[in-house]
Amino acid sequence: MHSLQTDTRGALPDCPESDFRSAAGKFASGVTVVTTRNGCEVLGKTISAFGSLSLDPLMVSVSIGRMSPLVTAILNAEIFAVSVLRDDQQHVSRHFSTRGNGRSVGDFPTIRTRKAITGAPVISGCLSYFDCRLENVVGGGDHAIVIGRVTAAESGKGHPLLYFDGGYREIQSPAPAAGVSAH
Repeated sequence: MHSLQTDTRGALPDCPESDFRSAAGKFASGVTVVTTRNGCEVLGKTISAFGSLSLDPLMVSVSIGRMSPLVTAILNAEIFAVSVLRDDQQHVSRHFSTRGNGRSVGDFPTIRTRKAITGAPVISGCLSYFDCRLENVVGGGDHAIVIGRVTAAESGKGHPLLYFDGGYREIQSPAPAAGVSAH
């Protein structure tokens, strides 16, 4: 049996945080809102660290700050949804990235949602979503890597909201190939 050695502390110097942040900012990523319903309370947070993890079984992963109340709520509820935002939903991303806005009793007061199969809120009008049952949570430094088994997924039309180099971006239409008329 092979194993991966993951504890290399002290073997190499740590990268300066400013260099890490600058380099990571050059990776364009989609913008998601991760939500859960824990009893009568709903919680949500803007997250860019999202990925498709497995096709068999169908799983996704999100990375959430360990101290976020969202992690505790997901652990308690054992369900969550990931809403992939459309390019016209910057206001939704900003809402859920503002401290204090991502927690409410009943429903989010200023953001429209609908209930997924699990009961987790899904952002209305999102480009796509993944409705998940909690599969596992793994520590990753100051973050928790939350792994979900996908119970439902849906996609719509449009373009994703992107985040790159410290700001929101939109996909631009490609320019016509050289020598090709746009008419």
